[in-house]
This record gives sequence, structure tokens and C-alpha cells, in this order.
Amino acid sequence: MMTKYISTLLALSIFLMFVKMSHAELCSNWGEGKKTGVLDHKLINEASGIEASRKFEGRLYHINDSGGGQFFYITDMNGDKTQKIRIEGEASKKSDFEDISIGKCFDKSCLFIGDIGDNKARKYSVEIIVVEELEKYESSVKPLKRIKLKYPDGPHNAEGLAVHPNGDIYIVTKEENLRDLEAYPSKVYRLSAQKWQDVENKVSTLEYIGEIDLRMLVPSATAYGQIVSAFDIAPDGKSFLVLTYENALEFNIDLSKQKIKPTGQLKKGQDYNVIELKYLPQQESITYLPDGKAFLYDTEHHWFQAPIMKVDCLDE
Repeated sequence: MMTKYISTLLALSIFLMFVKMSHAELCSNWGEGKKTGVLDHKLINEASGIEASRKFEGRLYHINDSGGGQFFYITDMNGDKTQKIRIEGEASKKSDFEDISIGKCFDKSCLFIGDIGDNKARKYSVEIIVVEELEKYESSVKPLKRIKLKYPDGPHNAEGLAVHPNGDIYIVTKEENLRDLEAYPSKVYRLSAQKWQDVENKVSTLEYIGEIDLRMLVPSATAYGQIVSAFDIAPDGKSFLVLTYENALEFNIDLSKQKIKPTGQLKKGQDYNVIELKYLPQQESITYLPDGKAFLYDTEHHWFQAPIMKVDCLDE
């Protein structure tokens, strides 16, 4: 009888240890946002994307929203020492840069700049511009690749782009009718690394992998707090962040290994956590820092100073 009891306790201990390991990546206690710097408003006046370099310590990349031209910007962690880099090549008249990510491309580390904005959802295809991360840039740079892609179910507006460590590209859409203050479930799409690396000068079709209904996860928020304005995958790929105009959420989901459960099956504290933020008007940029234990967010609002905010995970 005692042997059976000990065996049961041992099995239970192993099970609990497995459960704890399975959810160890989800931070349970995010701190209060603190201002770490300010963007140069003369150059970055409508910041719609931010990404922290994992190759060059202390470096941030930024993009401006629609109308900002084919450029990206480099600053230090405080938003100082701004460099403006032009992306060579023909620019689309309907270009709308909305997010930026870092990931591997072939054997290099690259920036993935998402020309994915489509407010009226009319574009046949959108584009991702791939630029190698270099220690030093001239005033312009030739992209390694321009990836043209389309959705399998017709056009979507999107402001969330991220690259998984395995090289797969993910887009999270922005589904809303803010005129009537209505939010709808965000759709998640993938383009595998193999597919975008192999295809030349063709439009690739994204793969639909699920949806996230923020109305169910943050029911007390307004429509502005239930639509995705930015998105980033953790450096280890085991979790991801989405930003809204009111808050942020971290999901304990490795998109390369796990299917997205129906939103109603997601458990708070296990599958996701809501992160209360110091509100910035029109906050549309978010990035994990290289250690995955903190993130930055900022604003594209162009009528006042644009701070860079840092939020630390306080878990021990």
C-alpha cells in the first residue's frame, strides 16, 4: 500500500513539474512602465514600429507610418543618435509601413519591414522588405529581398508583424470598425521560412492559423483596447506580445509548435496575461528586449513628445 502511495506522489510531482515547465515562459508580474527616452520628433514623427537589435547591443530600429517614405531609423536605447536610412528600389504609392521585426534570413540577421497597412482592405497584395542587419549603414541600403504576399481569404488591414526564430513570418490583423466603435477577432497568418526564401518575384499566399478574440480576454476595454496595433515574438519563440491602444497581452504560445486554441479555451495566468500600461495616445509599437524579460513600447502620435516606455518582468 505504501509503495503504491509513494508511486502516486511521485507521478503527481512529475506531472506538476511538467505543468510548471510548460508555463514558465509567461511572466506573471509585469512592472510599471518607465520612460527611458524620447524619439527625435523631427525625423520619427509617426512611429509605427520598434524593434530591439539582438546582434548589436543598445540599438533600436524604428519606422514611420504611411506617408513616411521608404526609410527606417536607428537610435540608441534612449532614442538618441538617430540615423535615417533610405531603402533603395521602387516605392509603392500606396506604401503603408506598420511594423518591423528582426529574424534570420538565410544565414544572416535581418530587418523585416512590414508594408502591411491597408485601412480600406483593398490591396491585392502587401509587401515585406528584408534588409540585412549591418554594423554600419550608408545613407541608403539595398534590400536583400522584397516578399509579396496575399491573404487566402481576401485583403485585410494589419499592424502586427513578427518573425519567429525559425524564420517563419507571422501577421496579426487589425479587425475593426472604429467609426461605430466595433472590434472583431484578429486573424493570425503565417508564411513559412522555406516558402518566402524559395519564391522569387511571385505573390505568396499566407496560411491562416487561427484567430484571437480580444473582446473575450479584455471585456472591460473599449474597442480601442480590443484591436491589435502591434505584435512581437519573444527571442526564444516561446511566447508573444500583442499591443492594443489601451493595454498589452502576453501569450504563452509558441506559434511554431502549438495551434491557437479557440479564445474561449484560453486560461488567464496560464495561456495569457493582460498587462496594464501607462497609456500613450495611439500606441502602435512594441518589442521584446533581447533577454525576453522586458519590453518597450511607444507612440505614433505626432502632436506631442513621443516617449519610449520600458516595462520589466518582476518575476524572480
